[in-house]
Amino acid sequence: MISIVLGTQMEARPLLERLGARKLADEPFEIYRFPASGNRPGGVIVISGMGKQIAAKATRHLIVERGATVVVNVGLCGALTDGAKVGQLFRITEAIDGDLVISGGAAEKHECDDDIWEDLPPARLVSVDEGVFQEDRRSALAAFGDVVDMEGAAVARICRLHNVRCYMLKGVSDLANHTGKEDIQRNIASVSSQLAGVVASALERYPQIHGTVLSRIWSFTKIEHSLFSFPLLLAGAWLGGGGAWPPLHVLALIIVAGLGARTLGMAMNRILDRDLDALNKRTAARELPSGRMSIAVAWGVAGVGLILYLLACAALGKICLMLSPIPAALLITYSLLKRFTSLCHFGIGLCLALAPLGAFVAASGGVALSREVILLGVFTFCWISGFDIIYALQDLTCDRETGVHSIPAVLGSRGAQIVAFAVHFPGAVAMFWLWQRVGGGILPGVALGIVIVGLAMGHWKRIPVRVRFFPVSPIVGIAGAMVPLLGELK
Repeated sequence: MISIVLGTQMEARPLLERLGARKLADEPFEIYRFPASGNRPGGVIVISGMGKQIAAKATRHLIVERGATVVVNVGLCGALTDGAKVGQLFRITEAIDGDLVISGGAAEKHECDDDIWEDLPPARLVSVDEGVFQEDRRSALAAFGDVVDMEGAAVARICRLHNVRCYMLKGVSDLANHTGKEDIQRNIASVSSQLAGVVASALERYPQIHGTVLSRIWSFTKIEHSLFSFPLLLAGAWLGGGGAWPPLHVLALIIVAGLGARTLGMAMNRILDRDLDALNKRTAARELPSGRMSIAVAWGVAGVGLILYLLACAALGKICLMLSPIPAALLITYSLLKRFTSLCHFGIGLCLALAPLGAFVAASGGVALSREVILLGVFTFCWISGFDIIYALQDLTCDRETGVHSIPAVLGSRGAQIVAFAVHFPGAVAMFWLWQRVGGGILPGVALGIVIVGLAMGHWKRIPVRVRFFPVSPIVGIAGAMVPLLGELK
């Protein structure tokens, strides 16, 4: 997530208006959120107050509590060199604590990222606790920097401590001399307006200048996680072939359809939830809220996924093509459920449950489902829905604050875990029944045992929620798919 730090309300006002930012309630600082728009990512703006200490606290809050991945410090500065003029903008390349260096202490230089405003002249920044309006202080500080402010070095220091990217844009409001106070009052509005324009323009370009498109798309779609859903497709295809593999080209088309469908669902989830993700420190670093990917690219990824899915369905035959809009509609809309109902967890469960059923239809060429694949679908629905409830435990507080509907937000942690157990139990029963129907062999029995143990681990409170969701949950899914696939082995 992109976070912008400014010292005062007057400096921030033009930017707040330009980005359509709205103030957030119940925050320790004056924090505003601005929405994503077009290519521009969403983010937050904090008005820290003047001074290095308060600026450091505000920056630390943005990083630790709100998950900031990029911090931009914007504001006025005084010129320490005679060549700078009022109204001139600088990109800061390094910042240093001026109070320390002029008192004889050793102060570390904090380098700033400067690959956004490359068309602006570079400058070194010195930060002090009190304004500079005397010639002797101006001369002393000029040995260490080109411009002076009252917060930049502290912002840079906190960013470096937390390994967070830090950009600084400063506009000259005065010459740091005896007329400085009057000059600041006279120029603050015009310089702040200039800064707002440059920042807004940079936000439009930000997604295109960080990382390759392919690396961002890979991270955006989590393509590597698709490997854990493929066994369910294979199990559905195996059952659809009557306990044998369908032709290789059919199997390949099933995999392609599954990959396209998952890409579509993941992309739509990220697109529709980007504003909610920006409010959650766990998800604020995702590609869209952090600004590492533009909304246009995200829509492109969703479109490619949909086209890939539909083409594969068409190649699989008339029945698959006729049925293809049903999963597509669910994949496109399921993430909207959290805005209306706490039963939203079952939406993603339904989407995943259709995977083995669809593979069965593709392999068999008909819509008459066997009892075995229905049991596999029931297991998949219960497995995913239950783990999604568990996964949502880590967002319980945030969901309540932002109005997101979820079972943990409604019932609390204990109640949600009871519901998750109640959902997982019939899934385990369905898998046990499936094991019996495919022959009840030893190797399928081992896979069944892994399923039961994995489901139990999902409810073990000593295991962190993120570990229960990954890798425990995928292991359960893979083991569940292996029960029918190993059914012929006694």
